[in-house]
This record gives sequence, C-alpha cells and structure tokens, in this order.
Amino acid sequence: MKNKAWHHFLLIAVAVIVVGLSGFLVSKALGFGARFGMSETTRSDELPPTETKYAEVAQKLVELRNDWKIPTKGDAPKPTPLFVSIPIVEADGRLYDMLDPKSPPLRPPVTNAWLLSNNLDYLNSGVLGQDPDADGFDSMAEWEAKTDPRDPSVHPPYADKLVFVERLSKVYKVKYAAQLDAERSQITRMPTPLYQKQENYYLRVGETSGDGNFRVDSLEKKTARNSVGIEVDASVLKITYLPLSSQHDLVMKEELAIPEYYAHVQFLLDSSFDERVKMGDTFSLVKDPETKYRVTDVTDSSVTISYQTGTQPEQTVEINKN
Repeated sequence: MKNKAWHHFLLIAVAVIVVGLSGFLVSKALGFGARFGMSETTRSDELPPTETKYAEVAQKLVELRNDWKIPTKGDAPKPTPLFVSIPIVEADGRLYDMLDPKSPPLRPPVTNAWLLSNNLDYLNSGVLGQDPDADGFDSMAEWEAKTDPRDPSVHPPYADKLVFVERLSKVYKVKYAAQLDAERSQITRMPTPLYQKQENYYLRVGETSGDGNFRVDSLEKKTARNSVGIEVDASVLKITYLPLSSQHDLVMKEELAIPEYYAHVQFLLDSSFDERVKMGDTFSLVKDPETKYRVTDVTDSSVTISYQTGTQPEQTVEINKN
C-alpha cells in the first residue's frame, strides 16, 4: 500500500509541472504581438554624412588597373603559367627541365625544345628512331635535315635512302678497222660480254656511233713502218667515250679496251629497286618520279649520284659502300 501511495504522488507532481509549463508558454505566445510591435516613424529625406575616407579608398580600388603577368621561375627564367605543369624528367639519376633552355638535352643531340615543339614521345629512350609521320625517315634523320617529323609531305631527300652495294665493270672494245675515203672511217665494235654482237660504224669527224657510246673528234693521217720495215697506215682517230666523257686515241688496226663501270644500287624504301646503273646513265624511283637521278662517278668504295627535282638546283650525294 505504501508503494501505491508513492506512485500516485509522483504522477500528481508531474501533472502539476506540465500544467504550469503550458500556462507559461501560453502567456508568452499571447504577449508576442506586444513585444515585437511596429512603432511609428517620422519621414525624413536627409542623407547621413558621407564617410569620405572610405569612399576614396573604394574609388582607388576601382580605378586601379591590374595586368596579369605569367610568373617566371628559375635561372633562365622560364614562364610558369597557372594550371600548366612543367615537364621535368628524371633519367640516370639526373633531372631534366624540358622548358629550361640551359638544361642539357635529354635525347642528344636533339634539343629538348625540338622534342616538345614537335610533340614527340621524349619519355621513350628510342624516340629518335621512331617515325611518327610514317614517311620512311626517323626523327633523327628529320632533325638532321631540319624537316618536320610530323608532316609526311616534308622529309629528307630520298637520295639518303639509296644504298651502294658494289661496283661492277665491263669492257667496251672498239677497233679502227679502215679508212674508207678522205672523210669516212670504219670503226668496229668488238664482241664482249657486254656487247656480244660485232658491229661496224662508218663515221665522219663529229659523228656519234650507232650505240651512242662514242664520238669521233678528229682524224690525224700518219704512216709508220711495221716490224718488217714496210710503211703502213698509222692514222689516229681521237674519240670521246661519252658515258665517261673520256678522250682516247684509236690507232689504225689496233683494238682499244675501255672499261665501263656500273653501280649496283638499292633503295631502302622500295625493295623492288635493285639496279645496276652504268656510270653516266640516269634512273628514277617509283616513289619519287619527279626527280632525275644520275650516276656521275663510281669507285670500289663509293658512288656519286646527282639528282634534280623540276627546276630546283641540282644536288650531289656521295654514298659509301656498305
């Protein structure tokens, strides 16, 4: 019974507290309008005095012109624009600042600026051996020729891709056979592996042989005694061997052997080109039909080739034997 009386007393106390709080909140709500009521104001058109010193400071800030300048850093110095990273490469324990002109080249002899300006993969150690424009010339060749490694229409000369394999030689033989009259001489081309068929040419001074290899320049009438003391015709024809532009004396009844040299040439960008070109002759490349190539000299160790494209100046390249 005692426990029941205690519980009843606690409930009555809580109820009294709740009723008291409720009354307090109601009284506060009823007095809200009086507490926050709007008071009457008097109309006035007068402005408060201006804070002059603050206005002057604000005016100066508005009139001040701010020109943004890209900051620079380093000894060069180099620009360091916002939101643009500076490429710095670590290689072999050394740092290479790709934007610093004083920095040593990462891929010598090519400069870092050239690698960046042509958007080349400079992080690849083999970048100079790559051919980004697929024109047959790697970046190293483009650097040496000062051409654009990204533009296939601009590249080093195709003559740089010619290979000299070896020099071949054949013999051209002719014989001053007879003097037909005061003007015409009979000259016989003798059979050789190069020209297996014998052929006779009847030429005057200034005329060229039917095979186009030599020209008669002059005739000198002479006589001489042979081994048994008989006087015989020993006239001399001076001829020019046209493939070599070389001059020779052709003596009556004697053979003259003139070596003809050939250059065995290949083209690295076209495996089908594998030619034996006679010295003095011209040739062309399928990949470069507008250029005329000519073998001007050939030795055991090198070949000299001249080439000309259209009206451009003729150029010469010497190619050493592989």
